[in-house]
Amino acid sequence: MTSSDLWDAETAERYDDSSAFMFAPDVLDPAVAFLAELAGDGPALELAIGTGRVAI
Repeated sequence: MTSSDLWDAETAERYDDSSAFMFAPDVLDPAVAFLAELAGDGPALELAIGTGRVAI
């Protein structure tokens, strides 16, 4: 088995479909507010952002 067996064009086309609900404002807004509060006036670094669900 190779990586192309797992990550083909069909998979790429629907990769975010199963997690689309996580991009809804009612889900994201509290997470963004929490992270912004933690950072305060200082810098913030996010690692392993993946599909970019949350990046501030």
